[in-house]
Amino acid sequence: MLQKIGIETLKQVTKRYARKQNRWVKNRFLSRPGPSVPPVYGLEVSDVSKWDESVLEPALGIVQSFIQGHKPTAAPIKMPYSETENKRSYHMCDFCDRIIIGDREWAAHTKSKSHLHQLKKRRRLDSDAVNTIESQSISPDRDKELKEKGSPGQSDQELKPSI
Repeated sequence: MLQKIGIETLKQVTKRYARKQNRWVKNRFLSRPGPSVPPVYGLEVSDVSKWDESVLEPALGIVQSFIQGHKPTAAPIKMPYSETENKRSYHMCDFCDRIIIGDREWAAHTKSKSHLHQLKKRRRLDSDAVNTIESQSISPDRDKELKEKGSPGQSDQELKPSI
C-alpha cells in the first residue's frame, strides 16, 4: 500500500518537473531567441515502445551532426514569428528604469513579475498621494465654518474677548 502511494507520488512529481522543464526551455530558448541561443529540436516521446527509433536514433543523429560540424537532418523548433516585430526597437520602462530593446522583449518585460510589482507599487504611491491631497484640501463650506469659529487650534476661551 505504501509502495503504491510512493510510486504515484513519484509519477506526479516527475510530470510536474517535466512540465516545468518544458516551460523553461520554451521561455528561455524559443520565446526570446537571441544570437547565443542554440537550436532546440523536438522528438516524439509519447510512445515508449518506439523509444529507440523515435527518440534515441534521431537524438544521436542530431548530436553527431553537431560534432561533425554538419547541419542536422531534423529541423529545429521555431516559434511563430511576426514580421511586424522589430528586433531593434527601443523601449524605455519608466516604472522599472530600464531600457528594453526589441518588441518581443518589451512584451515579455511588461508581463514580467518585476515590472508588474513596480507598476503596483507606483499605483499605490499615486493613490496615497491623491488621498493625502484630498484630505488636505478644505471645502468652501468647511473654510467658512473655520473663519466663523476661528482657527482649528484655538479654543472657545481664546475666542471670547477678555474683560
